[in-house]
Amino acid sequence: MFFGRKGLDYGNGVKGELSGLFSYLDFTLDQYARLCRTVKESKYQVLTVREFIERDSQEGHLIIMRHDVDEDARNALDMARVEHSLGIKATYYFRVRKRVNVPAIIDEIASYQHEIGYHYETLDKTRGHLKEALSLFAEELAMLRERYDIKTACMHGNPLTKYDNKKIWEICELAHFNLIGEPYLSLDYNQFLYFSDSGRTWLRDKNKVKDRVSSTNSPSVQVKHTGDLIELIDDGRHEKICILTHPERWSKNLVNYLTYYLIDLTYNTGKKLLSISKYAGMGG
Repeated sequence: MFFGRKGLDYGNGVKGELSGLFSYLDFTLDQYARLCRTVKESKYQVLTVREFIERDSQEGHLIIMRHDVDEDARNALDMARVEHSLGIKATYYFRVRKRVNVPAIIDEIASYQHEIGYHYETLDKTRGHLKEALSLFAEELAMLRERYDIKTACMHGNPLTKYDNKKIWEICELAHFNLIGEPYLSLDYNQFLYFSDSGRTWLRDKNKVKDRVSSTNSPSVQVKHTGDLIELIDDGRHEKICILTHPERWSKNLVNYLTYYLIDLTYNTGKKLLSISKYAGMGG
């Protein structure tokens, strides 16, 4: 969870250990750049969510690169610049909240031809009131569309709330908002190997509560570290892959890394406690 696959080299003394520590950690911007370079040099064509949905043919080796921007738009900009330097376009879903909905940053990300999408959490915000949630959805989407051509939206899955933001679509359709897709509803994950960094791990079922998809595609394929994912992409035996990341998790310095490592640790502890509480409430 904490270290990448290289392990630590203790031969250069304490000072060398501290200065070199960051290069050996997983979930850093350097590791993400390695992943992107592998994708660029692979047999895969990289698509945004919108491009995949609008595509006439969905055959061939394809990777969807998706980012849910939950906490800090600055980290998203770092990732977007890495991708742009390699000619990769990805989808970025932004929550409407402070430090995430930052127009100057989103403008720059959009200028790199990345897809900008709406990361909605309106059922959380309205405490489960469906009609209020839809009204807020319309309001927030309209605000974002003043600057960006948004055609897809993706729910935010806060593991510490009891609400499922996707439930708004039980009483409404995407087309009502001129949207063509929602990743959790519009993609057939039986076609994909789906990997998410939720919970600071690529393992499919560990530390994941709402960020899960139903898929029968190679359930035995598991990756733990980013290095494992790089090897899988380099191998190229699986035709379609969907990769979800949360940019705040991919840091470019040790201070930022430790900050979000502790945040993830807190969230993962909360998930476990909620799971235990739910199990106890069922009489297990």
